[in-house]
Order: sequence, then C-alpha cells, then structure tokens
Amino acid sequence: MDPLTIILILIGLILAVVIGIILIRTFQYPNPTSEPEPIALTEIDGEEVAQHIGLAIQMKTINNIDSEKVDPVPFQGMHNLISMLYPEVEEYLEREILGNYSLLYTWKGSDPNLDPIALTAHMDVVPAREDADSGWTYPPFSGTVADGYVWGRGAIDCKGVMIGILEAVNFLLKVGFQPKRTIYLAFGEDEEVSGARGAAQIAKTLKERGVHLSFLLDEGGVNSQDTIPGVDAPVGLVGVAEKGYLSLVLRAETASGHASAPNQVTSIGALALAIATLENNPFPQDLDFVEFMMSFLADALPFTQKMALANRWLFGKSVAKRFAASPMANANTRTTIAPTIIHGGNTENVLPATAEATINLRLMPGDTLVDVYKRINEMVGDDVVHVLPAHNESLYENHSWDPTEVSDVDSPQFLVLLDLIKATMPGAYAVPYLMNGATDARHYMQICDRVFRFSPFILDKEEIETVHGTNERLSFENASRMVGFLIELIERMSSIPTDFYGDEEEDEESAEDEEAEPRAIRRMDEPLPTHPMRKVEVKEHGPQPEDDKLFGEDDFEALPEDDEPLETKPLKD
Repeated sequence: MDPLTIILILIGLILAVVIGIILIRTFQYPNPTSEPEPIALTEIDGEEVAQHIGLAIQMKTINNIDSEKVDPVPFQGMHNLISMLYPEVEEYLEREILGNYSLLYTWKGSDPNLDPIALTAHMDVVPAREDADSGWTYPPFSGTVADGYVWGRGAIDCKGVMIGILEAVNFLLKVGFQPKRTIYLAFGEDEEVSGARGAAQIAKTLKERGVHLSFLLDEGGVNSQDTIPGVDAPVGLVGVAEKGYLSLVLRAETASGHASAPNQVTSIGALALAIATLENNPFPQDLDFVEFMMSFLADALPFTQKMALANRWLFGKSVAKRFAASPMANANTRTTIAPTIIHGGNTENVLPATAEATINLRLMPGDTLVDVYKRINEMVGDDVVHVLPAHNESLYENHSWDPTEVSDVDSPQFLVLLDLIKATMPGAYAVPYLMNGATDARHYMQICDRVFRFSPFILDKEEIETVHGTNERLSFENASRMVGFLIELIERMSSIPTDFYGDEEEDEESAEDEEAEPRAIRRMDEPLPTHPMRKVEVKEHGPQPEDDKLFGEDDFEALPEDDEPLETKPLKD
C-alpha cells in the first residue's frame, strides 16, 4: 500500500472519529426531563379575580429610596383591602407588619419538623404617566376591568401575583386544606427601589428565628411563545439566578476655559473617549448558562443548532457570535455595560471643568462588584477620568449587589415546578434561565437554597412589553390560570413527605458547612471577538479571529476599523 493511500485512510479514520464524537455528543445533549400527564386546574372565576386586582391597582403604592418621601396612605389602604377581601386569610394566618409596610403571613403546617415554604410578591409599583397624552387606554391607576382585562400599573408586576397568592390561599382555607409544611406569604413594600426595607427585613427576621426554607417562589419568568429563536413551542422560563447590579460614575475633570481656545484635553472629550473605550471592550462572554438552558429545549431545536451547542469545543466561536447578535441573548452571556446618564456644560461657548456620565452594569454569576469595578477603573481611570460608585455610596450599599448564586436545580423542588408548568400547559417546555433584572428573591438566598422566579401567566410579546411600560394589563384567563396554578403548587409543595426530598438533615449540614464551595457557573476561557467602532487593544481580552456563522445570515456587521488603534488610557501620564 503506497504512502498516499495510507495518509488518506488515516485522514478518513480521523474524520470518522470526529464525526462520531460530534454525533454522540449531539444525541446525548438533551437534558433528560419528564413528560407529566396533563392536569386540569381548579376552575376559578377570572373576572372576579381581575376585579380584586383592579382594587389593588387603585392603591398608588409608589415607594422611594428615601422613606421620608413615601406616602403611607396607599400602603395602609392596601393592608385594609387585603383584610376586607380575604377574611379567611386574616382569621387563620398570623399577620405581621415588618419594615414600614411589608406584610408577613404565617400559615402553620401540621408538621413543624418540616422546613417551610414561601410565596412572595411585592405591593409597590413603578410610576406611570397619567396625562392625556400618556398612551394609556385607561388611566394607569384606575384598575379598570374592561375588554377581558384588568388594566393598570402592577397588573402583572406585581400586584396581580400578590392577589393571586391570596386568592389561592383563601380558596384552600375555604375547602379545609391543611398543609404539612408551614407556609409564609411575604409581600415586600419596596422591591422597585431595592427591597432594603421590605424583603430584606422579612428575610432577616426569618433568619433570626432560625427559619430555613425548603422552597421559595417569587415573580419572574412567564410562559410565552416566540421568545427563543428557533423554538416554536411555548416556553416557561424559571429564573434560577439573578445578575448583579452596579452603577458607576465616570467623572472627567480638567481646567475650564473659553471655547475659542480649547485645551488639548477637555472634560467632555475625555468622557466621550472613556465611554467609547468601555463600549468597544465588552466583558468576556460566558456561554455555560445559556448552554445549560438550551439543553432543556434540545428536542425543539433544529439539528444544526443542537449539534453546535453540544460541541462547543468545535463550534464555540460560531455559537458565541450567534448569542452576541441580539441584545437579549447577548445580555444572558456576559456582564453588560450601558451608559445611561450624561452631564457636562451648560453654555455653548464655555469649556466645562467637569463632565459626568453614569454607566449601569449587570453582572454575570462569577463576577463580583470589586472585580468589575477594578476592570472598569483599570480600563478608563486615569489622571483626568475618575471612576466612582454612584449615589455617593460605597460598592456594597443599597444600590449595588453581587449576582446571586444559582439555585439548586438538581433538587426535586425544581423538578416539581417544571413538571407542573408542563402539566398545566401541554406541549410547553419549561427551562431555567438567568434573570437580567432584580427581584426580591435575592434577599431570601440567605435562608433558602431553592429560590425560583416564575409568574404563572401566558403572555405574548406585546403583553410582556407593557411591564414598566404603557397599558400594562392582565387577562381574565391569566387571572384564573394563575390562581389555579398556585393552588396546585401549594398542595404539592407543602404536602409532600420528607423522604420525597431526600435527607433534609444532610441538606442542612451542607448549608452550614462553611468550607462548601458556592454553586457557580464556569467561565469561558476565551472572550467573544469585539465589533468596535474603532479597534481597541486590551491585553487580556483582545480581538479574536473571525469565522463564519453556523446559523445562517449575519444579524449585524462590524463597522470599519481605523488604521490606528484607540489607546485605552490616552490621558494617563
């Protein structure tokens, strides 16, 4: 046999092995999940529930980071409304007011040896325009019930969820249901402005009482369709972690002067250069979380997408580029940087001595406030531009927090929740995901390893966009489905025996083990290639070679690069 034939045979064998590995990994990629039998939810009058939500919407519970600026009347009115609408809850559950206006209800279980569960929501809402040109079909605080919906601020986020929890508990009390596990209902007063006086105080109180929760459900993802590219089926998104939050101020300081004779370095120019540098040097990409999420959808993905995700060792750069192509997908793969506020100058012919910009960062699990601050300061901090925490605070005060740990997705509690989502919506998928926004749930991580974020609604894209927007509304069907879902969830989570969950004592010992490593998502070794307006050289995270996309046409194209690279610290020394 001649040498050429031997070489060709060897090449063929190598290709066969590579193809075999690709196919094996592809077919092993789906995350094995159960397919539960469909169940019929308890029939609930959705219009009546919507009317109760409408009454809650009328309480204009807008909070403020400064407690002195908060109107107490709407919060007190909310307390009175709950007492009026749900007399069984008031009679059989113990109610406490914590913080200023937050509510904690305790429904004692029959077995005090079992860890309790908690259902949470918040009673405060974000402001809404109320003028004639606001775009609202009905006034945002009218709680109007019309056209098959209840309209108003908080219908989805989050008074609808709070009323749904109370409706479900009230229903179960009426039919004589007795939970084995104690159940807490926790309604915070200030989630929209950090949760420091609400959920944080509730969690602190429970911790001081020695409470360790077996399960906690807060607001979060919903059932929706057409939200994940390539997946036509409806998907229930269950938040299992939250990104961290940090705002920094970039302050550029130079000598002031007349615009007719500008200095070589101006405050506005230095600030603009710093912002451009940050935008052109994103944090490295981390695909581990989205790969895990997509594994729950593997059966619904086209074969090529599944193959690429299962074989990142070969198609990693293509997968990375695919996820970087849209803002939402990109935000789920990296710590993001967004300039949001800028101030500088007030007269057209005067050079200002100071110019400032606020940048908002959302931190991936694995990053910390300190590490992110150091990277930003290392990249743009110099003799002119100073990097400071916003709000005149330190990094770890009210306005900043690290990412949460990833909740225990290997727990039976998580599987029960996924099965219930699929059983109540046949044909749907249920998957874990990373929440870019913040919820009260993060405050409870100190007393619970199984914190999940899910609102039992079926919403289309338009309805999702009304949250914090115009014409927020909830349909009668969703109001009915939500209460039925929560009834089923309470019955399942609060009544299962200890041995179904395994050895709880062992879980407690693990939680107390100070040397145990926290759950974390692994980091990628290589960052995604950047697409800058102008090429920026950064030592550890420099541009990588381009390659073709695996998934079809490009969603965007990089702008032309200058011949000369933009220096990262042009003003230092």
